Amino acid sequence: MRLIHILLVLLTLAAYGCPLIDPHTFWPLATLALLAPMLWIFVLLFAFYWLWKKDGAVWLSGITLLLGFNIISTAFAIPDGTEKSTEKPIRIISLNGFAFTQDKHKMADYLASLKGDVICLQEFHEIRDKPLLIKRIKEATTFNYFYHDKNGGIAVFSRYPLKNGVTTFFKNRVNGYLSVDVESPQGVFRLFNLHLQTNAISRMADKMAENANLQDKKTWLTIKGMFGRYGRSSVTRTEQSRQIMAEVRGSPYPVFLCGDFNDVPASYLYGLYRAELQDAHLAQSWGLGATYAGALPGLRIDYLLPDQSFQIIDYETFDCFFSDHRAIIGEVVLKE
Repeated sequence: MRLIHILLVLLTLAAYGCPLIDPHTFWPLATLALLAPMLWIFVLLFAFYWLWKKDGAVWLSGITLLLGFNIISTAFAIPDGTEKSTEKPIRIISLNGFAFTQDKHKMADYLASLKGDVICLQEFHEIRDKPLLIKRIKEATTFNYFYHDKNGGIAVFSRYPLKNGVTTFFKNRVNGYLSVDVESPQGVFRLFNLHLQTNAISRMADKMAENANLQDKKTWLTIKGMFGRYGRSSVTRTEQSRQIMAEVRGSPYPVFLCGDFNDVPASYLYGLYRAELQDAHLAQSWGLGATYAGALPGLRIDYLLPDQSFQIIDYETFDCFFSDHRAIIGEVVLKE
């Protein structure tokens, strides 16, 4: 048990380097960001075990968790308290719709039930009868404004006027981001809807969860492949994020970023955004706030990140019957 404990502590300490070391420098380290929440839980369980045994090794677990407090606090939300405002909050929704393959009436009704003012969608590409889905969503939400590049997978529906929409694609036509100015009653702000480089590990994880056999060599090769893909794609996402943040800094208006970032709070990428932006989950929610409902537990890879011009009033997540992501919803007010 002591040897397992020591190895666990060393692995956890190594994971603390994920937000500090650029994946370009050493991408294999980035893979530990996926495991970080599980590592923290196991370290905590060992602390309880050694405490029950009245063994001094409890201090090793305690010190390990204290050393990672700053990183743990980016993943586990404990809000300061309820925010209030005399202004009616702007309710912004973000959802990766997993190609929107279900009944169009039901999907539109689901989006309407979330009662948003602005809806940001990812994986809105290659949909059969896409014009019909767009029509149904507009009818269900009573939104009059819509921005979408017809060849891309990112879209915005809004009850407020939209202008100056620009879509930027990366090397493939699946991943990219759009920016559009939202003319809200509280003032104009620039909305960024992101879908960063995909890891392509969700199906592998689901398949492994169904047929995993730790004595089978193929299982370990699958695990190796999953972490390899995640680590290498983190390099690409970091490049994409630097490009996006350069545009954010050039915005003449307050900015609000949202979407599927395909990375976790313990990652280097997350730190690039958080150096300048707020996190709605950390401000007004509790716990890990997982947004991905696949085989890999506890993953938060979808975010609402307003700049300091916004007051964050509320944050929620909702299960979605047609996606492996949860819808995330934030209520914000533009400060005067």
